[in-house]
Amino acid sequence: MAELVGGAFLSASFQVIFDRLASSDIKDFFLGRKLKDGLLKKLEIALNSINQVLEDAEERQYKSPNVMKWLDELKETMYEAELLLDEVATEASRQKLEAEFQSSMSKVQGFFTTIVNPFDKEIASRVKEVLEKLKFLAEQKDMLGLKKESFAGNEVGVRWKLPNRLPSTSLVDESSIYGRNSDREEIIKTLLSENVSCSRVPIISIVGMGGIGKTTLAQLVYNDQRIHDQFDLKAWVYVSQDFDVVAVTKAILKALQSLVEEEKDLNLLQLQLKRRLIGKNFLLVLDDVWNENYSSWEVLQIPFIYGSSGSRILVTTRTKKVASIVKSSQLFHLKPLEKEDCWKLFVKHAFLDKDPSRYPYLVSVGSKIIEKCGGLPLAIKALGNILQAKFSQHEWVKILESDIWKLSENDGNINPALRLSYHNLPSYLKRCFAYCSLFPKGYEFDRDQLIQLWMAEGLLNGCRINKSEEELGCEFFDDLVARSFFQQSRRRSSIFVMHDLLNDLAKSVSGEFCLRIEGHLVQDIPKRTCHISYSHKLIPDDKFLEHIYDCNRLRCLIAFKLEPGGAGLMITNNVQRVLFSRIKYLRVLSFSNCLLAELVDDISNLKLLRYLDLSFTQIKRLPDSICMLRNLQTLKLLWCYRLAELPSDLHKLVNMRHLDVRMSGIKKMPKQLGRLKYLRTLTCFFIEKLSGFDIKELGNLNLLQGTLSILKLENVIDPADAIKANLKDKRHLEELVFNWGDKFGRCNENDDSIIERCVLEALQPNRNLKRLTVLRYDGTSFPGWFGGCHLPNLVSIKLIESKFCFFLPPFGQLPFLKELSISCFYGIEVIGPEFYGNDSSNIPFRSLEILSFEEMNAWKEWCSFEAPNGGESLSCLKELSIRRCPWLKRALPQHLPSLQKLVICECQNFEVSFPKAASIHELELHKCGNILAKDMPSSLKKVTIRGTCVIESCVEQILLNNAFLEELKIHDFHGPNLKWSSLDLHSHDYLGTLTITGWYSSSFALNLFTNLHSLYIYNCPQLESFTKGSLPSSLGNLEIEGCPKLVASREEWGLFNLYSLKEFRISDDFENVESFPEERLLPPTLRDLYLIGCSKLTTTNYMGFLHLKCLKSFHIFGCPRLQCLPEQALPNSLSVLWISNCPLLKQRYQKDGEHWHKICHIPSVMIY
Repeated sequence: MAELVGGAFLSASFQVIFDRLASSDIKDFFLGRKLKDGLLKKLEIALNSINQVLEDAEERQYKSPNVMKWLDELKETMYEAELLLDEVATEASRQKLEAEFQSSMSKVQGFFTTIVNPFDKEIASRVKEVLEKLKFLAEQKDMLGLKKESFAGNEVGVRWKLPNRLPSTSLVDESSIYGRNSDREEIIKTLLSENVSCSRVPIISIVGMGGIGKTTLAQLVYNDQRIHDQFDLKAWVYVSQDFDVVAVTKAILKALQSLVEEEKDLNLLQLQLKRRLIGKNFLLVLDDVWNENYSSWEVLQIPFIYGSSGSRILVTTRTKKVASIVKSSQLFHLKPLEKEDCWKLFVKHAFLDKDPSRYPYLVSVGSKIIEKCGGLPLAIKALGNILQAKFSQHEWVKILESDIWKLSENDGNINPALRLSYHNLPSYLKRCFAYCSLFPKGYEFDRDQLIQLWMAEGLLNGCRINKSEEELGCEFFDDLVARSFFQQSRRRSSIFVMHDLLNDLAKSVSGEFCLRIEGHLVQDIPKRTCHISYSHKLIPDDKFLEHIYDCNRLRCLIAFKLEPGGAGLMITNNVQRVLFSRIKYLRVLSFSNCLLAELVDDISNLKLLRYLDLSFTQIKRLPDSICMLRNLQTLKLLWCYRLAELPSDLHKLVNMRHLDVRMSGIKKMPKQLGRLKYLRTLTCFFIEKLSGFDIKELGNLNLLQGTLSILKLENVIDPADAIKANLKDKRHLEELVFNWGDKFGRCNENDDSIIERCVLEALQPNRNLKRLTVLRYDGTSFPGWFGGCHLPNLVSIKLIESKFCFFLPPFGQLPFLKELSISCFYGIEVIGPEFYGNDSSNIPFRSLEILSFEEMNAWKEWCSFEAPNGGESLSCLKELSIRRCPWLKRALPQHLPSLQKLVICECQNFEVSFPKAASIHELELHKCGNILAKDMPSSLKKVTIRGTCVIESCVEQILLNNAFLEELKIHDFHGPNLKWSSLDLHSHDYLGTLTITGWYSSSFALNLFTNLHSLYIYNCPQLESFTKGSLPSSLGNLEIEGCPKLVASREEWGLFNLYSLKEFRISDDFENVESFPEERLLPPTLRDLYLIGCSKLTTTNYMGFLHLKCLKSFHIFGCPRLQCLPEQALPNSLSVLWISNCPLLKQRYQKDGEHWHKICHIPSVMIY
């Protein structure tokens, strides 16, 4: 929908160009060429003339195709103007750098005025061309009757006149609402709760994207009988975007039936409201709040404090920022509807009074349509109403195969609902959001990467704020998150996702200017296209790039790899040469995950390139010509493991800000890296002894942020050099890694130890540092700055490998330290009071949550410590792990009130006694010495025990003491059969998961665990049977591997009558068994079946599959002798068949195989 492009880009684009025109570099460039006709001034006047009518044009585009076309042509011209000024700025920068080599200012001036450059004539010609286009557009604006706005020229951005949304009311038809019962109950519980500690009226905010059902949920709550009984007064007010304190106050009074109609004085209105609320228990619902002005809210809420203590306010809003401004006591993030509820809602609107079972094909199509709605009720209702009016197979398929956001806004509420949030964005956020149309649906956004792309595209220019572009980008991104345009991923907190419908919206507003190639190749790319992304999965080779050779305005080309594994797109040298010669204006180029072994010299043609991503490629070297890309800001080389070094002239990339070489093969830095004064990301720095490659190069890089790893510190032989690295002034760094590398062949270890101590002393970081890792440090002690007053903000410390360090620093005095890991410290024998900070009055380790010791071969004693003033050290500790400390005898502090997880592994002399007052939920004991079973905790939920002695001494006690145990793992038992007779009278109802590995006894008392839902048995060659025969009747998942004797008795397990079993995995050689499964072996309820590594199995038994009417998936992995699947047929219910590493099956059942016809009806077939 190209008609929306104006709103997405133009307002911010004008400001970017105006800022460019005002820059001294641009002005000096034109002045130095004495362009007498004042082209620059004329360009500025023409732009101003058009900018003044921009708002009117953006509003009228919906009604006038001619205005829409005018805006498209304007956008195209704006791109040309941006490009032109970008080239001028690049040329000016180049000439400045060359002028630096002149010996005097007169020579510099001579350089600018006397050299004849063909570029000058080209620029003059192109400025005139842009001017002519702008003049033509200016003439057309008059013919179109576009009107000048009063604010134009004085205000950045465009004020949208938004489609009117009907005001909400408190009434609701509950019969048409699905899936919100639990949400309603949770909010009602909060509203009725008396456990609230607020000085003002508690405010609960419902936050979510447009159309998700915030108002509907609030209506359900408002009309609940319990709410009616609880509150003396109730008021519902629809606020919307025009937050006027007088108007809202009047609306509240009117809802309370207390309004004097003609009153306009705020003071008198608030006095009325005060009198109405005083001493009353009231509920006020403020629906659809957009106000982000704190002072306005403060004024509005003054009368609310006169209500009784049980009063509550419920706010619905799209942004967390609003929720923050109103000082919400609780935020309720509304989630999309579940699939089942989506279908119920869809049926109500699409089928109306018809029976869906009579229309199976429409049910199939409809279920796919609602998947596109992403759980958004408003989208489902709008589409349902459209489809109900077009109740035919043809029309439904037509809707399914089209972009739902290309529907006219008059066809339903769906477009205005989502676009309302979009239109309300400032112009600079509109461009940033629209750019996200390049990313495929479901893409997981990394904030830093997206900000770097925005920078490269110039989307962070034009904001006259004294902040770096990175800081500005963070604010923009956080703003979009707060407005629900991004949502935090459930998988990782640092990753964000965009709702599919918002992705569609971004694609809609970006129009032809952004193209995402997916599903099929695009032959005819629109000439306006400036940004292209493509997927490896869908593109077979690099020939598709030939289709973009004529896109001479292309600014962005990004490759995406949608799935892990598989081959990437091969990029040949010939294609690169043609591409770089014809597409010269690229700002962003990503060949990430492509099959790329070499980057050609022609990359130097891309003078405007700002972002280059070659991550996950096989590239071995970068051409020296890359150092001519003076605009380059970001160079990403992650996992380029064949790349050994960077070009020697990398320091010429004076605008470089982000250099990411994590997990690459680079072991040496280019010289004079310290000249890159704008560098913010430098993931690794390798030190050499030669000048220009040493640690002093870090001295001027004070803008570094994030994580910096300094490697080969053994090459620093003079601590004075380390001081010059100036780490103390690098206040933006959050994480440092100090790594002393290979020390093989050293002559004097004592001297080296002293040097390392002095070097580490000189590397004192800034006090803002949060995470610190030190590897292979061999000083005898740590410098004083490891104490709390020097690095008060540390939250994580990892110390790895030291031969000569005998004492640990006073880590206990770090006030915010949450994680401490110490491993391979071979000189530590005693951890004593110095570890806590014995000379301090502060409570040690008051924030520590995770503490780990590993491979401390000399450690014998961990001394207890009495905290001063009766305080408790380690009071917040949640996880304690001690691994491979063979001489440690007794170590655990006896009072760890917060401990939840305890791991003791391979501590042969360790006497395990459990801390008091600890609610330990998770316990791992591996090959330990004496375990004091009488002290066994009774709060365990998850236990892993390994080794015969440990199992014999404590497993019975664990089961006796822990009635709520949920998961038990037992490994490596070589003793006789355990009777566990004392357990017969005890129930273990909560134990749901049992894993047995390396059980070398002949039987196992499975009968004790009557409520198991998951059982995993691995590598138990002597195990023959389960005590009392059959499996628990509750079992849902069963996996057996490497248990030949047990598998031989499989018909005694009672599987056929185990109706709870849904998944069965078996891996066995099947001695003397040619066909599997036997008739009536598996239960008819089985859903998933896995045959893995069954090396001697030759056939599958049709009779064993005959009754499996519920089987959904069948997986066969690593069965080399298996020749065929069931002769007659697999169950009709089967939807997934996966065959891997089965050569005979692959030959017969692949698409051109003789038996393909027997399985081709299965929806998903994968054969590898």
